[in-house]
Amino acid sequence: MWCLVSQPNAVVIEVRLDHKAKGLECLEKVCECLGINKECDYFGLQYKTVKGQDVWLNLRNLIEHQVAGVHPYRFALRVKFWVPPHLLLQESTRHQFYLHAKLELYEGRLRPTDSQAICKIIALLAQAEFGNCNDLVALMQFYAYWCEHLGVPANDSKSIGQIKAFQSEMKDMKQTTAEYWLIKEVSGLQNFGEEVFEGKTSNGSSVLIGVGPHGISLEHPDQLDDEKQMIPYTAIRSAASHRRVFEMWYLAGVEHSETLIVLKLESSLGANTLYRALTEKHAFYSCETVRGAVTSQYIRDLKGTIISIFNEDSPLGKKYVFDIQRTCREVHDNARRALYEKQNKVTPTSSTIVLNPPEPKPNTSQDSYKLAKLIDALTCQICMDATIDHVFFPCGHVIACGTCVKRCETCPLCRGTIDESRHVFIPTLADLPGFHHQQ
Repeated sequence: MWCLVSQPNAVVIEVRLDHKAKGLECLEKVCECLGINKECDYFGLQYKTVKGQDVWLNLRNLIEHQVAGVHPYRFALRVKFWVPPHLLLQESTRHQFYLHAKLELYEGRLRPTDSQAICKIIALLAQAEFGNCNDLVALMQFYAYWCEHLGVPANDSKSIGQIKAFQSEMKDMKQTTAEYWLIKEVSGLQNFGEEVFEGKTSNGSSVLIGVGPHGISLEHPDQLDDEKQMIPYTAIRSAASHRRVFEMWYLAGVEHSETLIVLKLESSLGANTLYRALTEKHAFYSCETVRGAVTSQYIRDLKGTIISIFNEDSPLGKKYVFDIQRTCREVHDNARRALYEKQNKVTPTSSTIVLNPPEPKPNTSQDSYKLAKLIDALTCQICMDATIDHVFFPCGHVIACGTCVKRCETCPLCRGTIDESRHVFIPTLADLPGFHHQQ
């Protein structure tokens, strides 16, 4: 079975799989081809239904049971869970984030409103694409092209001058660094990482439902003076979908009164997709680990239901509802451990260049690994340099140093708003017994 997977820059990767392959096998082969190791969880494979709706392939289920038609099956490699660039450890992963962010800007799903931000984004795009380019004609054509797509008049000399000024400041900046800062710039946009669905309220008015890293947003395009309503994940009590209807209970207002919102979508698939997006994004961004209630949820087809009457443990006809396996923190931690172990295997240890080194004890490598993990746990997760010494409130996460705390408006781990941060006294690296000796 052949699968054709297109990247955001329209480059297609051909993957050959067994006809009984699951979606995860396809994604892992694509990521392996792109040099992405242990950070596959940020990505997903999208396909179009017969009606043209974009749907995420469930990576835990068989491919041929989800996609209609005959192979080769066509998928799009896209970022499913957006995170800030400082959480991405591999350059190949950041490059795919950059390509998808560029596509989102081009197609208008990410829309900066501030003119200065637009000029800076265009300058970063130019630096990422051309580097230190002296071809003024090519640069001016590039500026005009992106000005048109981002809503800036191409003949506006003031905007063009501002773009040139920004890019002159980026002289000698590496193209990979420019990609990093572009992702950083778009990560501050209001609809960053949102998956948008169209529906109708109980009174028949149109509504756009955005499911993002922080929660759900509701916007009424017909009502121009209506502000976008934000419902954080912490306020959501329960959600369910039945046929075309999506229902959600949440706590509203200062009094935290329980409120029910009922939305009707175009199809039952749309309602199920919205329910899946809400559940998976909540688990990824807000939970310490993925609960068993999420990973174990499944449905059966007719044949599987009949068989399960006689054998409840039969896997026949079983289709998992969700495919999320790890949370944001777990993905980041697993990737760091894997890259650390890989680096240790490739890079010789310092003891190999010391003359007449002492005879190693049997458990030296194990102790070094434990020490490295302990040092890693006490190091700021943002700058990866200073020691952790501050706690965020109200989420309670302890992941940053005093310098990085001042630059954070939201918690990098759970995306919750930071009301305040306080200094905490925990053992520093220098306080570890035998730290200097073992180093």
